[in-house]
Amino acid sequence: MSGTAPNEVSSPAFTAPSAPATPIAYDVAAIVALSLAICLFHLGSFGLWEPDEARYAEIAREMLQSGNLLVPHLNYVAYVEKPPLLYWLTTLSFWIFGVSEFAARIPVALSAIAGILATYVFALRAFGRRHAILAAAILATTPLYALMAQVLTTDMTLTALVTIATFSLYLHWHEGGRWCWVAYVAMGLAVMTKGPVGAALPILSMLIWLALRHELRGAIAKFRAVLGLMLTTLIAAPWFVMMSIREPGFADFYFVGEHLRRFFETDYSHSEAFYFYVPVLAIGLLPWTLLVPFLTWREAPRNPARSLCLVAASITLVAFSCANAKLIPYILPAVPPLAVLIADGLVACAWPAADSRAARRPPDSRILIESGPMLALLGAGVIVTAIAAPQFRTPYVMTARPSLYAIGAILITGGVVTMLMFIMRRTAAGLGAIIVTLAFALIAGGWARLETEPMRSYASLSRAIAEKAPDADIICYHRYVQSLPFYNRKRIVLLGGRTELDFGSRLDPNARYWFMNNDDQMFRRWERPGPIVVVLDAGDLARMKESFGDFDLIAAEGKKRAILRRERISRREPISVN
Repeated sequence: MSGTAPNEVSSPAFTAPSAPATPIAYDVAAIVALSLAICLFHLGSFGLWEPDEARYAEIAREMLQSGNLLVPHLNYVAYVEKPPLLYWLTTLSFWIFGVSEFAARIPVALSAIAGILATYVFALRAFGRRHAILAAAILATTPLYALMAQVLTTDMTLTALVTIATFSLYLHWHEGGRWCWVAYVAMGLAVMTKGPVGAALPILSMLIWLALRHELRGAIAKFRAVLGLMLTTLIAAPWFVMMSIREPGFADFYFVGEHLRRFFETDYSHSEAFYFYVPVLAIGLLPWTLLVPFLTWREAPRNPARSLCLVAASITLVAFSCANAKLIPYILPAVPPLAVLIADGLVACAWPAADSRAARRPPDSRILIESGPMLALLGAGVIVTAIAAPQFRTPYVMTARPSLYAIGAILITGGVVTMLMFIMRRTAAGLGAIIVTLAFALIAGGWARLETEPMRSYASLSRAIAEKAPDADIICYHRYVQSLPFYNRKRIVLLGGRTELDFGSRLDPNARYWFMNNDDQMFRRWERPGPIVVVLDAGDLARMKESFGDFDLIAAEGKKRAILRRERISRREPISVN
């Protein structure tokens, strides 16, 4: 039974005349092709970025090596800051494809594609075909979403599952059937990806939306909430229970430290201003956000799915804005509902409903003609940025300069084509030109990631150590370089701040060997027989050069240097294998 109120319409019947009758499979194939081109281009061509990618990849590699799928380990000590679903998916990918950058990132890329397809299905059933195609294409070509589709973190997998859960709850309200069970399974998996937030976002969004519609009465029965939440709990709870039993202090560390303190304490980590995510979304959704002031939803038929998307995006924005710990990827779950809203506005402008004032006038798709000049101006801005690259303090702009020129040229060319299509009143072609332009611009942006790799990754340094000193013990001085254990396939000795390894180090019976507290301990290890490498900042190397004695510089990347002790003849004594 539909939950639509008598004065509302929420089926494809209320939309403008539909696009030419072609099989839905063609739409899905086109969306998948677009998504694959954007999400998989150069996926394995650049080294793992510090710190998150290298950290999560190493956790999965150690899972594969040890066979211990219950307790995540980082540098061979327990690491319990996140639930294990993403680690399990990455471990499976390593088992199938082998340990590599591509295998590490493919679960995230596939999660992004799943989120795009979920958005398509939701918009198709709640609005209509044009909405669905546009919403999926907008989401795929949103820079923030496309970038995070190639970054190994939990945020994209969480976003895909929260999107599936939120949209499935709406479809259950609208259509009934088994959609609620899809939502509860997705919420359980989302909790296993990043904790309680995976269930809190869709539940809170739906509760507030129902409250605004005065439909909370009977919601528990309608959504089979008791059995559904039991299913969510059955999926998520066992791991948390087993971890609480197996790892002393886990409950306090995870639930209190990683959630309550992170949310409420201003000095916990990543503190930013309350409005931090407003410019993040405005910039992260370019150029689509430039069109928003020109769109109108006033003449579009009333649709409850529109208000659901507005509520879901707002809940995510407010919730993460209230939290003191802020990072750009946290806001990602707000992007799919925003993509649906932008698509809705575009359809309302380009194909007005039959009973609207706009439809009574002669059809004129030039209402969107401003999108072409906007693309061209955006491209010109990118080129100006590339020209002025030497003036920027950050080295990223100068390094990515060739890619910026390419992106600018693509946007300008695409802007001209888009403007011509709308002048010729070829609405679908004009919108298609925007999407194709953005797809090529994002693909060109992939080259920028290759160019800036040395500033975000220590993959080259780590590979050089693995090649030139495969049997050496490795000491990381003061700052833990996450790439070292992944590319060297071994445990690293850490001197200094333990940061995210602190919890696991306190449970490690061999911590004294693997964690040093001062320089004297390092130099005593340096003098022992056997090959040894120290990774440290260039400034620290200059300061302690005399203390190290004879050594070879075997790798350098960014501020980091890797030195290998040069064996003197007097030191050539048998090396114990114990």
